[in-house]
Amino acid sequence: MSLLPKERSKMKVAAVTNEVAPLTSPGSLKRIFEIAVEAGITTFEARTVEGKRFPLLTGAAWETLKQASRTYGITYSAASPGLFIGAGIDSDLIDLHANQLWSMSLDLAEKLETDTVITFAPLRSVAGTENEFERVAMLLGKVADSASQRGFQVQLENLPGTWADTSDSCLALLEAVGRSNFGYVWDTGNLYEAEGVTFEAGFEKLKPYIRNVHLKDGRLIDGKMVWEHYGTGVTNLKGQIEALKAFGYEGTLALEAARIPHQEEDFETSLAYLKTIL
Repeated sequence: MSLLPKERSKMKVAAVTNEVAPLTSPGSLKRIFEIAVEAGITTFEARTVEGKRFPLLTGAAWETLKQASRTYGITYSAASPGLFIGAGIDSDLIDLHANQLWSMSLDLAEKLETDTVITFAPLRSVAGTENEFERVAMLLGKVADSASQRGFQVQLENLPGTWADTSDSCLALLEAVGRSNFGYVWDTGNLYEAEGVTFEAGFEKLKPYIRNVHLKDGRLIDGKMVWEHYGTGVTNLKGQIEALKAFGYEGTLALEAARIPHQEEDFETSLAYLKTIL
């Protein structure tokens, strides 16, 4: 029986390939799909698969991912290749990511029949380099333009330490890039880690750009973010869902339910809580 009360919300709950269960060995993706489908979830974000980040997968894992629509009825809301993660704007990796990795990501996302690919922003340099913000915005504009030529939507995901870390920095980049196919992944857990405040003020600024939502819960302990089961942290997950409902959001809610260390019960426990507030 599905755990999801579809009649109560038009938002679509999605799983993430590495957030359902702590399974990373070869062949384990099949079990991850089975767990999600048993819970009534058939939408997935393609991210890390059996310990390797999309699109740099083993052949067997790729075939399972690609054939999941036929085998399990899976559809993909987005693909997330980890573009620019850990690289500053002057890194040798920037051109490699923006060209080869991005091109490969679009090629394989197309085979998964999703038209949405997620990007991150480069790391902020400690000292700051000349025109760094402008260069980052230009880079992301180039990424969005190349995707647009192939009919893809691009979603910017916020991450602490990057040029898209806080609500204000995300808004600045979204406005500076200014492409119609360049939207936003509202990751409230990552925002809380960067800002140390709950979502309300940031949501009001960012809601026109929100195309996707990643759900986490947790709290800062001794300056470090500790992820917890939904409803037990301080990020006000219930308030987030209520705000999205009031806004009329009908997009994806991607469950990032894994704690550290990732436990078998994390996905089921957090999904059960989400059911009570949808």
